[in-house]
Amino acid sequence: MARQWGWLVGSLVLASFILLGILGQNASWAATGDTAQAEPDQDLIKVRIHTDTPEAEAGVFHLKKKIAIIEPVEGFVEILTRDSRLTAQRLVYDQSEDQAELTGNVTITQKDVDAQAKNMKADFAREKYVLEGNVYLKQRESEGETAGATKIEVWSQWMQVEEAGKRVLARGKVRLIEADRKAWADELDYDDGQERAVLTGDVRLETNDGSVLTGTKVVINLSTDEAVVYGPTYAEFTLESDDTSEDDQ
Repeated sequence: MARQWGWLVGSLVLASFILLGILGQNASWAATGDTAQAEPDQDLIKVRIHTDTPEAEAGVFHLKKKIAIIEPVEGFVEILTRDSRLTAQRLVYDQSEDQAELTGNVTITQKDVDAQAKNMKADFAREKYVLEGNVYLKQRESEGETAGATKIEVWSQWMQVEEAGKRVLARGKVRLIEADRKAWADELDYDDGQERAVLTGDVRLETNDGSVLTGTKVVINLSTDEAVVYGPTYAEFTLESDDTSEDDQ
């Protein structure tokens, strides 16, 4: 799908361009003027270059190739799409492929998800993000009385995020905090729609009441709190204390 491309450049905003031959007249999400005639299913990607040194070179735009390489001095790049806000110290954006590479203090903010990493590759057409290096993701509850509260937190060295954070694949020193438990593993496959988390590798699961479960693979049903363990297993269970005193007998 063709996309329009908006550029807002300068200390905050010096100039605004929308590629594909359309000139944008403002920086708002809703298109105005000539851009209002664009097809309704077209998405708008905006890039803002923030810098404290407006006289310094901020980026290079290859207009014919539709490629931008942006690395502002003493600043950062901000990318706005329909559902996401991304920031980084450096951006390489290929409009033809609708893909971007971001490096340096990368963040992504969506409706119910926040994430950060050293580097990230973004496929806007498929809404898929691959993060690398000290990755952290937080997903919030989207419905009910707990809407906005933290649902899960994940740390890893590599992560692939799809479906606005509802599908997460993490690898390398994975740590998961979810509800009343914590888990460590080599790999995590999290599917919010199926309400399932699959941990593989050197898995360790701890509950807040003190129980411990280990194995080579643990499949957690998030709706029932049932955990199925595979491979050599070790478990510790905290027994409920008996409060009955001798005087009551």
